[in-house]
Amino acid sequence: MKISIVCLIALCVATAILVLVGQSPTEARWGAEGVASLRAVAVICLASAFAGLLPIALVAAKWPSYLGQAALGGTAIRLLLTMAIGAAYQTLAQPHLPSFLFWAVVIYSVLLVIETGFSVFLARSYFPPVATKREVTA
Repeated sequence: MKISIVCLIALCVATAILVLVGQSPTEARWGAEGVASLRAVAVICLASAFAGLLPIALVAAKWPSYLGQAALGGTAIRLLLTMAIGAAYQTLAQPHLPSFLFWAVVIYSVLLVIETGFSVFLARSYFPPVATKREVTA
């Protein structure tokens, strides 16, 4: 459970850094509408990452042998939720599309790398790699 909290903190910190670093170039290229799109997509991706991490955290605490299936389910939840909320936001709010799509790819990818790293770390903590000897026949 501690690793899940650390992962949530890392996701929040990475999102905040991406928004802070991307705000100035986005404003220079796309203006205030681009910055609004950046912030909206950051919230969408972060919320989806939280939802995708939930199955992994629950399964790791009670049924660690099903961690692989939970990671796959979490990835599916994350992808579908990001697409659904992003499409709804695009339809209802009509944000600046180039900024929205650019930052959606960047933020989604960075958060996916972080979440995958934590999932692999969690899986290795429950299932340490086994050293095997290679048998060679002549």
